[in-house]
Amino acid sequence: MPREHPIVAENSLTGKKERVVPLEGSRVRMYVCGLTPYDAAHLGHARTYVGFDVIRRWLQHRGYGVLHVQNITDVEDKIIDRAMQTGDDPLLLAERNHKLAEEDFARLRILPPHLTPRVSEFIPQIVELIERLIARGHAYEGKGNVYFSVGSFPQYGALTHPNQEQMLEGVRKDVAEGKRGAEDFALWKAAKPGEIWWDSPWGKGRPGWHIECSAMSNTLLGATFDIHGGGMDLKFPHHENEIAQSEAATGQPFVKTWLHCGFLTVQGEKMSKSLGNFVTLRDALAKNEPEVLRLLFVSTHYRSRIDYSEAALAQSAVVVQRIRTALENVEHAKGKDGRSDVEEHRLLAQLDHAKQRFEQAMDNDFDTPGALAQLLEMVGVLNKMASHPVSRTALERGELQFRTYANVLGVLPGAKQSASAGAEQGLLDLLLQVRQEARLAKQFAISDKVRDGLAALGFVIEDSADGPRVRRT
Repeated sequence: MPREHPIVAENSLTGKKERVVPLEGSRVRMYVCGLTPYDAAHLGHARTYVGFDVIRRWLQHRGYGVLHVQNITDVEDKIIDRAMQTGDDPLLLAERNHKLAEEDFARLRILPPHLTPRVSEFIPQIVELIERLIARGHAYEGKGNVYFSVGSFPQYGALTHPNQEQMLEGVRKDVAEGKRGAEDFALWKAAKPGEIWWDSPWGKGRPGWHIECSAMSNTLLGATFDIHGGGMDLKFPHHENEIAQSEAATGQPFVKTWLHCGFLTVQGEKMSKSLGNFVTLRDALAKNEPEVLRLLFVSTHYRSRIDYSEAALAQSAVVVQRIRTALENVEHAKGKDGRSDVEEHRLLAQLDHAKQRFEQAMDNDFDTPGALAQLLEMVGVLNKMASHPVSRTALERGELQFRTYANVLGVLPGAKQSASAGAEQGLLDLLLQVRQEARLAKQFAISDKVRDGLAALGFVIEDSADGPRVRRT
């Protein structure tokens, strides 16, 4: 069961900090808007998903059971456009890009969602929800398209309070055939030549962008659930439209608490391919340890804007090294003859105080900068314990406590990797390929030269049924 200390979070819907009290016992149902995988995952995605990863980890640490649903938008205009450019099947294109993104997220230590529904798998539920909206007078069909009637829902705009100009901007990409109101948005789009389509009561077509999340969350989490999140850029029109169509269809409140992650900039500017500052997550991970990226993200509150820069990365790398050194110091101190004394009790008390302040920070709207400050207080205490030295029991207790809270933020360093490790492996793979091609061409002098050269550098090639591999001697 959850701890006695309440967690409060700023609800984007009300603008106020409110207690997180699950609708069902101690089980938090959380939906996070997932990727539209028409391209590689980028730093903005990473920032958002690290934010919700930490929120999930803290809820679980405090004793809540979390059901985390994160959709995959595999049917959408951008995917269709990219597939037409490349000649790929749009669903296969989306699947391939999402698998690559999942690999990157795993390296960044983002816990995988419990459920990852795809739009293409929920077409019947989407059609049923649209039919319900039409029956209730909140949607209408026009020339094979179906639109949500914004004017039929007086509460529209409760999340973002958009003006007329913003509302029209929010639907500028929607099809226009059959629309009654300029601000109405598409629920179903009639298929254009060459596009992917499904049969529906309105003819061949595909879902609009917003309806998918309402259908999937309603099916998997119920008409009303605890937390809905995403990036700040999704507040309007996506989340605003989700609220309207969901509540119009069910007559019930859609979400109890809305959480939104702030924007990410690069060197102070909006990340954009046209500006030449677009950074994929894969490229960032090739140059930085995962914990360095995570520490950069958690050093800023999830709702605040964060800037990605070389200076910020360098600072994060220094902090990660401080953590790694402290743990190495503790490990070394375990082999010494420490003792239990007054100083040991004082240091353990300092650790407990930092732990309490860490918890207070995280309970207060998931304040990761405040929590990180307390984690670094623990680093200082661990170094003092290692240099005193205190008893092995105290060292192990302090290390366990530190690791527990470092894992909440996901910044616990792994083994130090050489900056050239990836390049070294790439060269080894290339040499193996050259040797293999030389052997197939019966150019044995070349293949032997590769083998002998690697041996001189301390590597041995082992041939097996699964192919050759290299290991250090």
